[in-house]
Amino acid sequence: MKNIERVTCVGAGLIGHSWATLFAWKGFKVTLHDVSEKSLKYALAKIEENLNFLAESGLINKNPKEIVKNIKLTMDLKEAVEKADYIQESVPERYDVKKKVFSQIDNVASPDAIIASSTSTLKMTVIQKSVKKPERCIIAHPWNPPHLMPLVEIIPGKKTSPEVVRETRAFMTSIGKVAVIQKKETVGSIGNRLAAALWREAINLADEGVADLEDIDKAVSAGPGLRWAIIGPHLSYHLGGGKGGIEYFLDHLGSAMESRWKSLAKWTTLPSSARKKLIEGIRNYKVLKEKSAEELAKWRDKKLVEILKILYAKDDS
Repeated sequence: MKNIERVTCVGAGLIGHSWATLFAWKGFKVTLHDVSEKSLKYALAKIEENLNFLAESGLINKNPKEIVKNIKLTMDLKEAVEKADYIQESVPERYDVKKKVFSQIDNVASPDAIIASSTSTLKMTVIQKSVKKPERCIIAHPWNPPHLMPLVEIIPGKKTSPEVVRETRAFMTSIGKVAVIQKKETVGSIGNRLAAALWREAINLADEGVADLEDIDKAVSAGPGLRWAIIGPHLSYHLGGGKGGIEYFLDHLGSAMESRWKSLAKWTTLPSSARKKLIEGIRNYKVLKEKSAEELAKWRDKKLVEILKILYAKDDS
């Protein structure tokens, strides 16, 4: 695997400072860049908060103050990337912004540095047209927040080299990520497309009055969501076929699945009636009357850590 010692995060927003948290936690020298001094100061405070939470949760046994020492803040892009072995870009989700930043990075970064984008929707084939060395450019799309959620989706552009795909996956795996390779570019990544399909049907069920928003959410989290946290849909249905596996499932239960598919939502623009019900449904959500959004997010993250400890955590002393 490529020897990676110095990592740079370009963009200090929600995703950028979470990446910086992860890289510093895993022992790398991290440079965090942003064009705003205010954003950098806020990001550092959030990183310290993230590391304290990780320590309190038992995921790390190092002193958060010592880990923070591995992070350098700068508004100078050249200084940020010129010695980096791996660069993770997390600037606003617009082609014009990302292409400009990639071009600037490409001009001053080490020739063998990997340049990765956190984009969830844009295509690397388009972004890499702005650089001189497109073969070293790739998408490494995290699930938010990157320092907690294991999944990272690696998506090469047409000119990305196979070696960079392998090296990026190896690097992500080495820091505890669950790295998947998306072989073809699509509008959105694997996980986001799957989430979009499920959410459309969830919205449609609410819009048609089948169930309230809160009960629809419970049906996901206490049903397929719980199972899918362990194994994905294909393995789930394979096990659902008993001794006959997926073949038995398709032969005996496939028609039942087909009958559901025929009645699923097919709209591609959110109906106004659905938008209204989503807003009203959230306003009536019981837990949101008991906790603020910030309190709920902290509760969610604590529960997430408990799941991570069971499924993914390793000794990280």
